Amino acid sequence: MTGVHLAVRTVHLLGMVALVSGAVVVWGALRREPGDPEALAAGYEWLFWGALGVMVVTGVGNLGALGGPGPGTHWGRVFAVKLVVVLGVVVGSFVRTMAVVKLREREQAATALLRRTYGATAALLLFVVVLAEVLAHG
Repeated sequence: MTGVHLAVRTVHLLGMVALVSGAVVVWGALRREPGDPEALAAGYEWLFWGALGVMVVTGVGNLGALGGPGPGTHWGRVFAVKLVVVLGVVVGSFVRTMAVVKLREREQAATALLRRTYGATAALLLFVVVLAEVLAHG
């Protein structure tokens, strides 16, 4: 493994740590203190979309370096499931980001939606981590 490949994998791993831990922190804060979550939520949105961009770039780099087996294998099927889950995270995160925008406009219903979407984001991202572990270690 070259130094560059190790650096790319490390950045990819740290990006996932930021995504999951940030979602869990915001979800926990919303469960305890739903009064004024907009600053924390807005900060996470910037972190999320930036880190997601890094995750996509480094993920493609990892896939290119690893050159996994074809779609007819167990690895290929798990990878396809992972891609579908990641797409779900992206679509759901768009909804979550729009809820943050609505919260800034002071719509009360957005707080309950945020609580659910951050919990769902954390759960789906943890599922992506499990799928990545299966892909990495069979």
